[in-house]
Amino acid sequence: MTVQEMLKELSAAGFSQAQVATKVGTSQPTIWRATKGSEVGYELGKAIEALHKKVTKAQRRKAA
Repeated sequence: MTVQEMLKELSAAGFSQAQVATKVGTSQPTIWRATKGSEVGYELGKAIEALHKKVTKAQRRKAA
């Protein structure tokens, strides 16, 4: 899954770009650029991936 796909799913889960940015330690404009296909650094990509996994896991628990 790409960073863009993860960000799209986080948005669908109700997270704003500003909220994602705060949780992963970057700025909202950086998240906006990433949603448009801009490259992100390794550490930021891993932080987005970790947040996505955490949110996805919580959603699965809620649905069960």
